[in-house]
Amino acid sequence: MPLLVYRIGVRMDAQTLKQQIAAAHETARADEGYWLGMAAFRYGFPLLEMHRSLWEWHVDASAPTHLGAINEIHHTPRRAEPKDTYFVTPIVDAPYSRTFVDLSGGAVVLTVPPVTDRYFTVQLLDMYTNSFGYVGTRMGDTTGGDYLLAGPGWRGTVPDGITRVITAPTPLVCLLARVTILDDDVPAAVALQKRIALRPADPAAPKPDPSANPPARDWRGEGGDPLDFYRMLADCLSASPPPAADAGVLGLLARIGIAPHHPFDPSRLHPAAVDGLRRAVADGLRDLYADMPFAGPSRNGWVMVDVDTIGDWGTDYFSRLEIAQIGLLANSAKEAYYIGAILDGDGDPLSGEHRYELRFGPDDFPPVDAFWSVTMYLNPQGFLVENPIGRYHLGSLTKDLAYGPDGSLTLYLQRENPGPDKESNWLPTTEPGVLFRLILRQYLPTADILTGRYAPPAVVRVDR
Repeated sequence: MPLLVYRIGVRMDAQTLKQQIAAAHETARADEGYWLGMAAFRYGFPLLEMHRSLWEWHVDASAPTHLGAINEIHHTPRRAEPKDTYFVTPIVDAPYSRTFVDLSGGAVVLTVPPVTDRYFTVQLLDMYTNSFGYVGTRMGDTTGGDYLLAGPGWRGTVPDGITRVITAPTPLVCLLARVTILDDDVPAAVALQKRIALRPADPAAPKPDPSANPPARDWRGEGGDPLDFYRMLADCLSASPPPAADAGVLGLLARIGIAPHHPFDPSRLHPAAVDGLRRAVADGLRDLYADMPFAGPSRNGWVMVDVDTIGDWGTDYFSRLEIAQIGLLANSAKEAYYIGAILDGDGDPLSGEHRYELRFGPDDFPPVDAFWSVTMYLNPQGFLVENPIGRYHLGSLTKDLAYGPDGSLTLYLQRENPGPDKESNWLPTTEPGVLFRLILRQYLPTADILTGRYAPPAVVRVDR
């Protein structure tokens, strides 16, 4: 007669109980793999995006975003356009200058020209998307000069004539420069832009080889192996050592075999845990592109990101992940405070089949010391919206805007031309049925913005 045991009041034979226990263990391993995989995804996605950008900009000559040599600033001598997909939500108020900088072989010198008549900034980010350093208007660098960029632990001799030494937290750095366009005079901004340059502090230093970095190619395509995410994450952690503050999450990742200087090997994990890791990547991507854009508290339909953490994330991994998807190279709030809208004032998605207005009363304009602008993007892709007049933004620097007699300003957001009397204030939207998002950029925001006292007016649908 088979041995009988009791489990929660149910009599069963030992073999059945053994099978149920094994199934419970299998489920537990899969669940643990899933949740640890989700932690790895939320922590590691921004790092992989930075390394993927480096690889495409400086190694993969077939990539549409390829630039050329690392440690050389590459200038785009025009405003951003819809074809520019090198990163999401590009600015239109200034032409971009950009590169990655490898400091592992020695420090480099950043040269900027005198810029006294307009806002400019050179933003420096580590590979964890922290904006750790700036040169520009806010920093008082309007007379031009040379600035030394040094890697972690650098102990070299500072060359003569250096204005300031900026030490990077990671050996690899992303540099992004912006010189504001005034009065639609793009050539004047480009002339200044081209005088921003890099050179090695030691002329005898060897040229860095960007292909020595992890080949962080895009792993998100159909048919790709989700486990490539974890493989690349382990490699990128080795190339870009994480900050000490990340010790807690790194301890979790080590439980699934992800650690600096240790290649990820899924064969060392239980198959159920590996299945959980695969599901985590799929669900992480789904959440990233469906649920997360502009998650957070909102005012008048505009999502107000945390001024204390944006661009200097610390251990706020969730916010860092969200911003990496909607605007990878985010500024710190003191430099520029960006807020976004994907909903109108009634809470409905912004879509190209409707007509909207954004009205700034005389006292409703963003209180900034530089400028502000509203830019139109596809949602969720984050790229500029193609339109027949080639207009992608409007703002305080836009020429010929029509203000009301009381000093108010109404922007018309719709696909079709609103007519000759309103065309100067028209920002074309997407095709009918296609969602869009808006980003309000506020450069050199004042205390009213940074303390939350100011909120812009709502986007109002006018064709109800």
